[in-house]
Order: sequence, then structure tokens, then C-alpha cells
Amino acid sequence: MPNKTKSESERGFDAVAESRKWKEAVACETEGMTASERMAYFRSHSSVAAIAARARNSEDASCVVREEPPKP
Repeated sequence: MPNKTKSESERGFDAVAESRKWKEAVACETEGMTASERMAYFRSHSSVAAIAARARNSEDASCVVREEPPKP
């Protein structure tokens, strides 16, 4: 039986590829920073407040994170 390869759209989300893209983008942003500058960069991008602020400012801010179940 021949191996059938799925097209890129049929494969769905590729977490490994997305992780590589993220790592490359972060490496470009932090290139040339000192260790303390990198630590400050990561702290500012990983705090709950920073993540919430980015969510409020993004186009996807209207998505529902949690929905209450309907009342009986």
C-alpha cells in the first residue's frame, strides 16, 4: 500500500513548527541583549498582566475564554 502524504492544510496545527517559529522570532528580538536585559524582556512578556494587556489589545480579544453553562 503506497504511503499517502497529507497536504499541509489536512495536517492541521503543527506545534513543533510553531514552536520553532516562536523561538526564532524571540532569538531575533533578544539578539545582542545582555543577560540582565534578556531576563527583563522575558519577565515583561510572561507576567499575567503583560499577557492580559496583549489579549486586550489584540484583534482576537473578542473570543470567549470561558462561557457559563446555560441556566436550566
